Amino acid sequence: MKALSIIIIILLLSLAMPASGQDAVKWVFTNYPPANYQTENGRFEGFFHDIVTEVFDRGLGIHVDIAVYPWKRCQAMVKEGTTDIMVTIPTPERLEYALTHSRPIWTKRRILYTYRSHPKIHEIQQLNGLTAIKSGGYQVISYLGNGWTEKEVQGIGITVVYATTVDGMYRMLAAKRGDLIIEEKSLVAPRITEQGLSESIVETKGVGSESGFHILISKKSPYAALISQVDREVEAMRTHGKIDRIFTKYGVTGVK
Repeated sequence: MKALSIIIIILLLSLAMPASGQDAVKWVFTNYPPANYQTENGRFEGFFHDIVTEVFDRGLGIHVDIAVYPWKRCQAMVKEGTTDIMVTIPTPERLEYALTHSRPIWTKRRILYTYRSHPKIHEIQQLNGLTAIKSGGYQVISYLGNGWTEKEVQGIGITVVYATTVDGMYRMLAAKRGDLIIEEKSLVAPRITEQGLSESIVETKGVGSESGFHILISKKSPYAALISQVDREVEAMRTHGKIDRIFTKYGVTGVK
């Protein structure tokens, strides 16, 4: 009888503990403040972080495990199915190996940045769209693994030079190793301030483009079948104003 009681206790304890790799959705990203990043004390923060944890942890009752890798590796991991989710633009290539929900959780409006002494800065202030950037013969700086740049910018014939990291991209512009960075304001401002580049890099009135960001789940993930529930959770957050409150917390502009 005593042995039976011990077995029952062990079974109950095992049910209460999460199964390794099965009761947590694995999310990978590269540090990209204020969207998603790891602080110096090891905490994860950012508006994507708050949205994703709200959807999975609070909405679906599934813990979120986070790891930080270079962006190119993040995409490869989702494609291979060695991790479950990433947050990015659902390009046709990515949708070959991942599923997503109906509407974006964030609309990124990319504006143009250049270095302060650029000889054509007044022309850059008037640029509107990628076609205008191409016509002007401008060289764009981006970072390795940025699929949007590879497809939408380099893909139409605009010359692109790549930094190995996001922060390296800003240092390259400050060093005049290209003409432009095409990026969303709330992502640029804190990075150039932290790197002491506010006097070297200028925000212009020029506009590159707009893109919607989604949560993407690997088709090989055990959580792929939950995509319709993820969609419902995202829409519920939108309806109840939770997404807008998260954006307000980080001082960014949200979805349209």
